[in-house]
Amino acid sequence: MPIYEYRCAACGGDFERYVPSGQAAVACPTCRSEDVTRKLSVVAFKTGGGLAGAAGPSAGCCAGGCSCR
Repeated sequence: MPIYEYRCAACGGDFERYVPSGQAAVACPTCRSEDVTRKLSVVAFKTGGGLAGAAGPSAGCCAGGCSCR
């Protein structure tokens, strides 16, 4: 299911939106501006041995890319 993360350039808000194929415009739910940018999302999933990221083991916070763990 295509759920994307966006950032609004007008108000600076972040939001997620389900975008079915063929839908062209996405508007900010806070200010209704269509000046939004889709953010790069890092996908992680649990495997038998731990977390694995789609972009590799060092991508993103949950995959060990930061010092939060």
